[in-house]
Amino acid sequence: MNIAVVNNGLAVLHGVLSLDVGGLERIVVDLASIAAGRQRVEVVTVERPGMLAEGVRLNGVPVHDLGKPPGRRKDWIAKAEECLTRIRPDVVHTHQIGAAWYLGPAAKRLGIPVLHTEHGNVFAREPGIRAQIKNRLLYRRTAEVVNRFCCVSQEIADAMARWRTVPRSKIRIVPNGVDLGTDRELSRGKVRGDLGIPDSAWVVGTVGRLHEVKRQDLLLRAAFGLSRRAIDAWVLLVGEGPERKALEALVQELGIAERTRFVGYQSDPRPYLSAMDAFALTSRSEGFPVSLLEAWTCGLPTVCTAVGGIPNIVSDRVDGLLVPSGDVPAIEAALQLLANDPELAQRLGRAGLSRVRQDYSLQRMAETYEGLYRDLVVSRVRRERR
Repeated sequence: MNIAVVNNGLAVLHGVLSLDVGGLERIVVDLASIAAGRQRVEVVTVERPGMLAEGVRLNGVPVHDLGKPPGRRKDWIAKAEECLTRIRPDVVHTHQIGAAWYLGPAAKRLGIPVLHTEHGNVFAREPGIRAQIKNRLLYRRTAEVVNRFCCVSQEIADAMARWRTVPRSKIRIVPNGVDLGTDRELSRGKVRGDLGIPDSAWVVGTVGRLHEVKRQDLLLRAAFGLSRRAIDAWVLLVGEGPERKALEALVQELGIAERTRFVGYQSDPRPYLSAMDAFALTSRSEGFPVSLLEAWTCGLPTVCTAVGGIPNIVSDRVDGLLVPSGDVPAIEAALQLLANDPELAQRLGRAGLSRVRQDYSLQRMAETYEGLYRDLVVSRVRRERR
C-alpha cells in the first residue's frame, strides 16, 4: 500500500447487519452520506439490505448484501472475505457485534484494519448471568480481530472493559452526532394541521422504535396524569415496532386516544419534532440516543430517564430534566413543570441547542472517525514496510 492513500481519499467500508430503521443505522447512513464526496464509501449488510438501503444508494453509495440466513454461520465469514476482496477497502468500520463477527475475521485475513463502534450496552439489556457470560465471550473473541473499539459513551466503554472483555488500549469514545439543519418554524403549523392537533395544544412527543426497551407506555401514563391536572396535553409518537398494538390499546384504556397520534416510522423525524413543545425519552436502557440530539436541534426542552449514557449527555435542569427509570409520577411532574413554566422550557431548549451545536454535530463525529481511519491505515503501511 502506498502512503499517498492516507493523504488522498480513503476507501471505507461500513458493515451492519441491515439498514433497517434504528439509531445506529441512521448514523451509518449519515456517515456514508457526509463522506461520499471525499472518501470511496460502500456499505455491506450481513443479513438484508433493509428500509434505508435505497436512500443510501441514491446518495451514490453502493450497498452489498451477504444475505446470511438466521443463526450464526461460520461459513459466511468466507463469503464476507470474498466480498472484501472485490471491494478492497482501506478500512472496515462495523457497527454491530454481529457484523464484526463476520467482517472482522475476513478483514484480518486480508490485512485490512477494522474499527468497530458499539452503540449500546448489551450488558445492561441482558441481566441474566448466562446471557452475560455468553456476551462476554462473544465480545472478547470479536475484539481480537478489531483494531479500534469505539463506544458512543463512557458508560458503554466501562461496560466493555469490565471483566477484561475488551482491552482498554483498544477502546476510544466517539459520541454520536447529527445534522444540525432544521426547519422548525416552517414545519410546526403544517404538521399540526395535518395531524389535527390544535395550535393551542401542549404537545409532548418522542421518536424511537416502538419496542419494550423504549417504554413509551410510561410516557402515555404520564400524559394521562397531566390530563387529570387540566393540562391540554397531546402525545405524538414517531416510530414503528412490535409494541404498537399494545400502545394503541393502552391509549384506549387510558381514554387519551383522541389526543394521541401514532405517525409511524419517518425517515426524517424533524418536521414532527417541530410540532412538539417538549420531547420525552422514557427508555429503560439507552446508549447515546440520536433522537435526543435531534430534539435539541429543534430547540426542544427534554425529559429523559437517567439510564445508560444519558446522564453524561444531559445535565439536570441545565439543558434538560432527568428522572428515575420507570418512575411515572416523576415523568409526569417533569412534564407538568415544562407545561406550566414556558420560560424554563425555553431556557432548557436553548441550552440543548447550544450543546448539540458545540459538541454533537455530524461533521465533528465524521472528522473524528476519519482521523481514526487514517491512524489505522498509517499503522498498516508502517507494518508492511518493515
